[in-house]
Amino acid sequence: MGNINFVQKSNLFSFTATRCLRNEYYHNDCTICIDICPKGAFHIVRNKLTLFENECVECAGCIGSCPTEALEIESFDPNGYAAMYQHLEEAPILTCKVSTPCLGLFDVEHFSVMALRGERNVTCDLSHCAGCVLNENGKLEEAIRSKIGATNQFLETIDSPHRVETIEVKEEQSERRALFRKGFEKVKESLAEETVASISMTAAHHKLPDMKMPLKRILLKNSLKEVVGRMETTQFAVSSPLFFNKQISFEACTNCGDCTQFCPTDALFPTSDKQGIYFSQGKCIGCGICEDICKPKAISKKEGFDLVGIAYERSEQMVHYEMVTCHECRCPYPYKGGDPVCDRCESFMKNNVNMFTLARDM
Repeated sequence: MGNINFVQKSNLFSFTATRCLRNEYYHNDCTICIDICPKGAFHIVRNKLTLFENECVECAGCIGSCPTEALEIESFDPNGYAAMYQHLEEAPILTCKVSTPCLGLFDVEHFSVMALRGERNVTCDLSHCAGCVLNENGKLEEAIRSKIGATNQFLETIDSPHRVETIEVKEEQSERRALFRKGFEKVKESLAEETVASISMTAAHHKLPDMKMPLKRILLKNSLKEVVGRMETTQFAVSSPLFFNKQISFEACTNCGDCTQFCPTDALFPTSDKQGIYFSQGKCIGCGICEDICKPKAISKKEGFDLVGIAYERSEQMVHYEMVTCHECRCPYPYKGGDPVCDRCESFMKNNVNMFTLARDM
């Protein structure tokens, strides 16, 4: 289990460690899958996320919550299902009893794509969740409801006429699943042929060279392209559960480049002359790595989102500097006005002012 460069598998379920934020950046403290997993199959080993295959029951409840799609199950692709949803003649009820595995495999992006592209309400049967054998601590149901709530909040904000509805009628005790694996086999058998054809969609996406963007985010952006032309307002000043905005302080930023180097989706990237930083809101997944790694804490959150900019991946120049030569160390640095002395030399002189005092001046 020590090597993080391979895919860990438990029959149909797989975890790709190289796509995990926790493993990508040493100081990241993401524990979403650990918190949701009803069987405690995920563990932190030497500060790296590790799947204990013998503890995993392949419920798929954690898949939708992973921001980088490091978790997959071979028998069902939520991206493929969301992409084909609009082509279904009759809107199916999303339920772990018939059409899908656990609804936890869907994320806010998936629900939003189905509502936007299908141009109809999406119905989820949650009547089984409370009594499900996988919901012993209530966290799995809480996660599903939270994502549905975030989806409806987003759809309401953009004034979409469609929502995600839920069926809340409680099931009879005699109808509860005794074993998850039996139910899971039913799901596999009931998948339509067109659904099976879409199973490899995410797997194929992950094989593309230098593809850092989660497919669910790409699907959402493509869905927004289809609707933004009909919207009266595309710019919103409020925060969003889906899109994250950033701002960079010109005075605090040192243009060190750490944020652009460690951004997992290239939402932050340098200008062509390496003297500034661009930000693409459509690519940001809100992991917080840039804010954590910035030593002068120049990066901070900002409210508001622009659907046109997100849909078409427009970028905004956050900062740009004129590089000049420091008069003390003769090294180039981003000039911010005043004497042409870099921050390092200025700090050194302030902290060691006594060293430069001559004997005759004492």
